[in-house]
Amino acid sequence: MADCDNFIVWWLKRVAYRIWQFKQTVLPRLDRVAWHEAVSDLPPTVQAHLASLKKSEKAHILRVYRAVKASRQINDEERRELMQMALLHDIGKAIIRSSVFMKVARVFLPLGRNEHCIAGARLLHRLGFERALVKRVLRHHTFDHGDRLLRIFQEIDDNS
Repeated sequence: MADCDNFIVWWLKRVAYRIWQFKQTVLPRLDRVAWHEAVSDLPPTVQAHLASLKKSEKAHILRVYRAVKASRQINDEERRELMQMALLHDIGKAIIRSSVFMKVARVFLPLGRNEHCIAGARLLHRLGFERALVKRVLRHHTFDHGDRLLRIFQEIDDNS
């Protein structure tokens, strides 16, 4: 019975989160000036990929970026790493687009969402980014990875 209750609570939280996410997708609020400032130091190729993202995806990335910047759980060196991670973690979405069917299915079922992680990690690897960053982009939706910084990032990402 307890397992059933835990599953129901998990499922209800997931549905509530997906509804919130849907609202953010339909009515995104993107500060374009802040977006351009955040990505201005990235290589032009990376900026081009990020420019092709939807407004809602850019708004999410900017929320994560700002949350990392304001985080008190990390030191300055970790902050720099995670700010770069915040900007690049969903770059794979510029390459891979999930179907509407899969997006709806993920609301109700515990399906993975790794396609954009794999595509993003491959792109960053080809562009010569550091191995640690590539690995974190690849794993940013997985659990049980033993990476404290990635765990902090996931917490921020899930709440942004």
